[in-house]
Amino acid sequence: MQLSMFSDYALRVMVHLAASPDRLLTTRQIAALHGAKYNHLAKVTSWLVHEGYAKALRGRSGGIQLARDPAEINLGKLLRDLEADKPLVECFSADGGHCQLSPACGLSVALGVAQEAFFQTLEAYTLASTISLAPKMPTLLTALNEAMVESG
Repeated sequence: MQLSMFSDYALRVMVHLAASPDRLLTTRQIAALHGAKYNHLAKVTSWLVHEGYAKALRGRSGGIQLARDPAEINLGKLLRDLEADKPLVECFSADGGHCQLSPACGLSVALGVAQEAFFQTLEAYTLASTISLAPKMPTLLTALNEAMVESG
């Protein structure tokens, strides 16, 4: 299964926010760090705020931060939310797609089972558990952020 770029960036933003709990980060900072286009990342952070995963604080010293404890953010649920409107294959779309094999296809059954297994595996993880699996992440992000400030 391949995640959309939108989901990929959403996961990166969430990890970044979880690894930097005592800081407000701007979308511009995160976009620069990941070499992403600001406009694309702005859509991602807007979605995260709209869905209640992050909160935005406006103003000169504003930024974004997690809206909930990272231990309460389930990765499987987050990815289900992110990928809800992106069917794995055409026949999974709301209108059933246009595949001529759909009426008698066992492949869609197998792919459906595989997709569900993917999400269920990720449901065993929270955002907090992914940070604990990579204890060097906060230090890395701090160093990257400081390097950006010095060069920018």
